Amino acid sequence: MLQTSILVLFLLGFPFLVLWAEKKLRFVRWISPIIICYLVGMLIGNLPWLSLNQEVLEYSTMTSVILAIPLLLFSAHLPFLVKQVKPALFSFFLGVVSVVVTASLAFWVFRERIHDAYNASGMIVGVYTGGTQNMNAIGIALGVEEETFVLLNSADIVFTGIYFFFLLSVAKRVLTKVLPVKSNIQNGSDQGEPDSNHLESRGNFFQLAAGLALTVVLVGIAAGISILIFDGLKLPLVILLITTFGIAASFIKRIRSLPGTFSTANYLLLVFAVAMGSMANFSELIAASSALFWFCGFVVLGSILLHYLLAIVFRVDRDILIISSTAAIYGAPFIPPVAQAIGNRSLITIGISLSLIGYAIGNFLGLSLAFILK
Repeated sequence: MLQTSILVLFLLGFPFLVLWAEKKLRFVRWISPIIICYLVGMLIGNLPWLSLNQEVLEYSTMTSVILAIPLLLFSAHLPFLVKQVKPALFSFFLGVVSVVVTASLAFWVFRERIHDAYNASGMIVGVYTGGTQNMNAIGIALGVEEETFVLLNSADIVFTGIYFFFLLSVAKRVLTKVLPVKSNIQNGSDQGEPDSNHLESRGNFFQLAAGLALTVVLVGIAAGISILIFDGLKLPLVILLITTFGIAASFIKRIRSLPGTFSTANYLLLVFAVAMGSMANFSELIAASSALFWFCGFVVLGSILLHYLLAIVFRVDRDILIISSTAAIYGAPFIPPVAQAIGNRSLITIGISLSLIGYAIGNFLGLSLAFILK
């Protein structure tokens, strides 16, 4: 119990420390607070003598992102979003094609080393167009053994963890060299760059509390609707609803002009980064040596490179490529931190929408590919 309490205090307190250090230390601003939080989380999560409560970490990642989404969307730039819908859909389509092609190629490369490799290809397409729930659903439909689930999930965590660090750190700088930049509205709002010092006055404190309270209410309504319809929490539905609520709230001027919504969301995304980093397990990388592990790595690396190559050929916007790739590989919860890392939170709504499309088509694509390869 004491260890869990210390973990919660660390998850909530370390981001505050990093935000304070950002104002004082140049190297913190240069590295980026979100990268520091992710790296420190990875360090803490891989200390050999320390065992962290995984349920607390999973709950922290989910809760922090769900609360951050409405706060980020309260100042959404709707005319800009409409302009970017078609390019984003096209980039996401290129990503889906890349995953299907690479998973099919991986089947031919590994079919002698993996039993029923077509099932693995179907599951991997499901997870990298939709999410883990798609992979599990496809595996159950195909009658895949439990061991395959465990190995693929372990490999997925390792390789996507490496790619996530790339997205948070140097992706923007690397892709700037080969792709155009058309979509970069830094804050995605019509109010200028958000002020990070909104807590300095008593009045602003109460306005900040009002924004956070409204967010909690909206999340509560979304959760209630999910429980009412499905008798439980369905993450895709909750994210869809809070995204819709956040956009709707942005049409109300008093909500759109609330101070501190961006800084609060920024803090929550740092909590997400610490918790997410703490869940990365280096021992899995060392222990995993099965063909399924390298199969997953082949698909992750191959699909990303192919997506990037197609984006270069078709001159896809840099930030739209990054967000659409995040939507395909990770899903909606990872959109806000990546958008924050590349300095373009205007694409959060589009990224979440792409993720929800992926959830919808993931099972169909995965099952179809498995049956075709079989």
